Amino acid sequence: MMESLQKRAKYGLPLIVIIAVSCLMALMFYPMMNAQIRELPVAILSLDEGATTAQGEVNVGDAMVKKLTGASDGASSSDSADEQPMVWTEVDSQGDLDKAFADHDYYAAIVIPKDFTAKQMAVKQAAAKAQIESATALAQTMTKAQAEAAGQGLTGAAAQQYVQAAMQKAIAAQSGDTAGAAGSASAGTTASNASGTSASADDENAPSVTLTIDNSKSPLVASLLKQSVPAMLSQSGAKVEVKTINAGDVKSNSSLPTAAMMGQNVLIMPTYMMSLIVAVLTVMQLGRKRYDSKPQRWVSFGVQLCAALVWSLCIALGACCIFAMLGSGWPPASMIGFLWLASFAVMSVMLALMNIAIPLGVLCGVLGLGLGMTSGLFPYELLPGFWHDWVYGWVPQRYIGDGVRAVLYSGDGWWNAASEPLMVVVCVGLVVFIVAGLLPLGKRGRD
Repeated sequence: MMESLQKRAKYGLPLIVIIAVSCLMALMFYPMMNAQIRELPVAILSLDEGATTAQGEVNVGDAMVKKLTGASDGASSSDSADEQPMVWTEVDSQGDLDKAFADHDYYAAIVIPKDFTAKQMAVKQAAAKAQIESATALAQTMTKAQAEAAGQGLTGAAAQQYVQAAMQKAIAAQSGDTAGAAGSASAGTTASNASGTSASADDENAPSVTLTIDNSKSPLVASLLKQSVPAMLSQSGAKVEVKTINAGDVKSNSSLPTAAMMGQNVLIMPTYMMSLIVAVLTVMQLGRKRYDSKPQRWVSFGVQLCAALVWSLCIALGACCIFAMLGSGWPPASMIGFLWLASFAVMSVMLALMNIAIPLGVLCGVLGLGLGMTSGLFPYELLPGFWHDWVYGWVPQRYIGDGVRAVLYSGDGWWNAASEPLMVVVCVGLVVFIVAGLLPLGKRGRD
């Protein structure tokens, strides 16, 4: 009977592995395949001083701020299904905006200059003046052509043709497009084309706003904002000058935006995966199934932690080597220190759990791998609901990704905004070690 069960288990093991790996892959790629942009925090600062017109005071910058922030307020009061891609927040001064960027509070910001309204009014006045002059010139041309046709004795259709030809020639001269005159069906159609050409010329002199994008917060989101925001703002008649901060000095042989994302991943995922594998090997070699005394157990724990401290440095160097071998160049020296801390943090928790029971530690490590892969690459605002509500706040890959971007793009050292949370992870690992050490001696540490 036992032999029969063993044979069935032997042949059923591949199926179990297939199911397990399929579930793991689904966990890893589900957030990536279902990512949606929602409520990205974006700042807007209006320095516009407005302008005085015949209708009174006009301030286009303030109107733009009210329109964008008002749309955000309306979205926040609606259902989650109506969430907007961006949440616009007005800031009061350039100093406040600089501080917010230093704290990485916003993915991007729009700054409307002080002469925005004045320039926009000037462009509109110039366009109106040009249209009046054009219409006046066309009227004079028509009157002159009618007089010439009458002087030549032309009447009826012949006179109309003469006037139309003169009008087409005049319009073509105004627009600078002689081919337009030959291809026009009528003088009215050609006049519309000429007005469009004039409007295009005016676009070159349109007032501009500055779009500043923080690349270090998320290179992926930065790439998306560079494409979407200028297209959106162009509808207001403004040109958009794009400025990128914290661009970093990351080399890449690819122009695709995904290359920057994968460049981060070759530091994040190898660090986590190697830390998990090495933790398993360390417990198998340095841990024991049973301990004869509690001092013996604590000594074993200390040896494991010392080994983890050494192996985590090797893991950090290995991840940096992978990064360099893929053509991105050797990362800053501070990256080694940060990844050393990150790897040791992961190993401390995995070792502690496996000293309670190896299957427990392996299961937690594999679940962390599946749930946390995308959290290291994608920001909170792109993740599906379950991930940003229940996963993003605790998976170590999230903090590893934050620290990697801080070093690569912001030029921070090994101790950055992500280092403190990783130290908390280390403390959690030490607490779990204490729990493992307080278990009865008869408890199997390597079940």
